[in-house]
Amino acid sequence: MGHSVGKMFRESGLDVMTCLTGRTSRTCTLARKAGFRTVKSLEELLEQADLVFSIIVPSAAVTLAESLAKAIKNTKFSTTFVDCNAVSPRVSRQIKKIISDVGGEYLDASIIGPPPRNGLFPRFYVSGPNKKILQCLDGQGIELRFLSDEIGAASAIKMCYAGLTKGTMALHAAVLTVAEILGLSNELETELDFSQSNALKSMQQLNRVPAKAFRWINEMEQIAETFDKAGLPSEIHQGAANVFRLIAGTNLSSENPESIDTERTLKQTVQIFAQSLKDRK
Repeated sequence: MGHSVGKMFRESGLDVMTCLTGRTSRTCTLARKAGFRTVKSLEELLEQADLVFSIIVPSAAVTLAESLAKAIKNTKFSTTFVDCNAVSPRVSRQIKKIISDVGGEYLDASIIGPPPRNGLFPRFYVSGPNKKILQCLDGQGIELRFLSDEIGAASAIKMCYAGLTKGTMALHAAVLTVAEILGLSNELETELDFSQSNALKSMQQLNRVPAKAFRWINEMEQIAETFDKAGLPSEIHQGAANVFRLIAGTNLSSENPESIDTERTLKQTVQIFAQSLKDRK
């Protein structure tokens, strides 16, 4: 998502830069292919950037914010920091405090939809008192959706949305894996094809899940926290986190979005999930 959005920004005529210190070789390669200009440090980034976007795995969101806060303190530059990660409203407010305590400006944002392609853009939901500062980016690879001035609102809508979409993927994976373990995969598929054809069609997406499962473990935990704070059971998405943890522990976890085996069938994918679960026992 990060490199795709940045590429669209660059193609719209914006100067897009990033600091790749400590990042993986895959991230560095994607940034170079997207045409990003690289700088050596977050301090250098702050000196040159008008806006800083954080689009990373949610488990690293606070750590990055702390690193940026240290850079803000060192440089005295108060560039607006836009956290776009799948974190709970509480974590978004925590990040806001980290940035505000050193004089930085903060915006709460979240991303819904796939990376920009074929003229279709993801929706960036944004909340915070100074949210309109992003107005100039609307249509430049993203579609902006402004919410209230309340920090946490943008994060909350992502928690609700992903609670459905990725939560459903976890449920699909669990159902098919159990059927495989119980020796009823073919019978279940026949019934689903007869009575739940749309669900069966959606299950085909599971072939792509192993490449991203490790990213979604903490996202499910963030959703569980959000539901708990709202007074609903957190166990649903804690369970989803455990399903993604199982998938991330299979031998498919070495895949990334560029190396997914597109020839692998749904049945073969589920068989690998089931075997991994059996091996753990």
